[in-house]
Amino acid sequence: MVESLLLAALLAVAQDVPDTEEVDAEPIAAPEPEEEPSSGLVSLLDYQIAQVNRIDVASGRTRVAVESNAPSPRSGSFPVRFFIDNTTGPRQVITLSIRSTVSGGMHSVVRSVEVNAGERRTVNVPVPSEMRYGTVRAEGPGITEDANASMYFQATYDPQRVVLTISRPEQFEKYVGKSPRYSGANVQVHAIPPAEAPGELASYLGYDAVVVPDGSTLDTLDEVQRRALEAYVATGGHLLVGGGVRSPAIFPLLKAIRPGTTNYGFGKLLVTTGAPSGDLDIFRDTITVSPHGSLPEYERRYNNEAKKDLLLPQATAPLGRFLFIITLFTLAIGPGSVWVARRRGPAALLVTIPGTAVLTCAMIITYSVIADGFTVHTSSYGYTLLDSQQHRFITQGVTAYYANLAPSKATFGPSTMLVAPSEDRREKYVADLSWKDGLTLGGDFVPSRTYREWGFVSVEPTRARVVVKKKGDAWVVQNALGVRVEKVVVNVDGRFFTGGPIRDGGEDTLLAGNTLTYTGNLAANRFSSEVAQAVAHRALQHHEFLARIVDETLVPTGGVNTKLNDAEHWVRGEFEE
Repeated sequence: MVESLLLAALLAVAQDVPDTEEVDAEPIAAPEPEEEPSSGLVSLLDYQIAQVNRIDVASGRTRVAVESNAPSPRSGSFPVRFFIDNTTGPRQVITLSIRSTVSGGMHSVVRSVEVNAGERRTVNVPVPSEMRYGTVRAEGPGITEDANASMYFQATYDPQRVVLTISRPEQFEKYVGKSPRYSGANVQVHAIPPAEAPGELASYLGYDAVVVPDGSTLDTLDEVQRRALEAYVATGGHLLVGGGVRSPAIFPLLKAIRPGTTNYGFGKLLVTTGAPSGDLDIFRDTITVSPHGSLPEYERRYNNEAKKDLLLPQATAPLGRFLFIITLFTLAIGPGSVWVARRRGPAALLVTIPGTAVLTCAMIITYSVIADGFTVHTSSYGYTLLDSQQHRFITQGVTAYYANLAPSKATFGPSTMLVAPSEDRREKYVADLSWKDGLTLGGDFVPSRTYREWGFVSVEPTRARVVVKKKGDAWVVQNALGVRVEKVVVNVDGRFFTGGPIRDGGEDTLLAGNTLTYTGNLAANRFSSEVAQAVAHRALQHHEFLARIVDETLVPTGGVNTKLNDAEHWVRGEFEE
């Protein structure tokens, strides 16, 4: 028995001794590390190509189709693509319209385009991201039959991202070096051929990133397309370019373009010599400007902090004064009616009660006219980069509106776009948009007696400038920004000088030192951190200035006459000598 146990033990020990012939065996391969996501939990490699399709809209001598099922960004705006075949039609003006219901109201986006006889073309119509579907219509002399088409968009939600690639789908796939997957991918890629790339800033604003897989594509775009794409980056977008940029003149804010990530205006330019790596911050975190909509009624009623979020005191009704008027009405109708009935008889109440009601309404209307008038009350806040070389303002702004009577219309330049509130817990709204040589809005831009906030993203031409000159032993600054400057600081050869206040067209002697500090403002939470960083936080370089403007603003007004309640604007750029 003992011998059997010893034999079993010896066999067990022999099995644990390693076999010398297996020392040179191939080791087990370690698992490959997963690609690091480029932004948060989302990677550009985790993508799918949007499966868009064309829907016939109208026919006749002129045929029109529209692209449906394109991905809709979470905020901002994006293009709806119409395809016009006018090969047998006359020269004409075609009106394209998209109608959609947003927050219980019907809104429309309209664009009129002139089409030559025998021409085929693609037309991009920028629409707000709040539109999730729409009824499409096309009208023109060559259109004799309507298809009454309906179109839909793919809604996206955080952490999903929407990317526009200016290329064919197969070129994007080759660039990233990985095939798309169609199950649970968090990146929706919308592919547009370079020849059909949008030519206005508004068509790009909603995308979390724009990709140009081949940098040489930039040279094939026309001037309008290049300017729109550059404006998208300058106003806060992220542009990813593969293979390098051949013509640095496309991005005038940079003296040289190198591989890697470069801050460009309010946005970022990312250039790669190969496939995009996992350490690139490809997607922006949020849109650069996010106005606030009104909170729901129940939250306004029970949340005392809700009023503190408003940018205009006129946005709250004067309840105390209205209650006083209503109390007088109650006294007149109650005890007053008893007194009238005793003195004049019950029949007199048929006159006094309606008369008292009319008088009360007249008092409320009169008070409203005296207190608020017929002007549009506003508060405006913004940040601007002055590009002196290209003579333009690159602006991010928020304006709060309140009016007794809605302004009839507002008109903005082709490089200005409105941004509506995007928070789920707040009121969502849009306005009717009409595109023709710019953007025109109607009465729903600022409805009567309704608080509205609109964000603005714009790249507008300007002749504004700041001039710094040496006079004797002192430096003087001349203000030609078009508005009064409260305070300005300049960097001259590494030395800082401060001046102000300075009226528009005036000058001031600068004092040594920097006494201008940015501490935020009432609307700071409406902007992404990159906006204040680009204008107010980044250290001033030689030949740069930073100016603070109060009680005036550089945010586009659309031609609406307003009474400015409060304003603060920060401007940064290079000064002239």
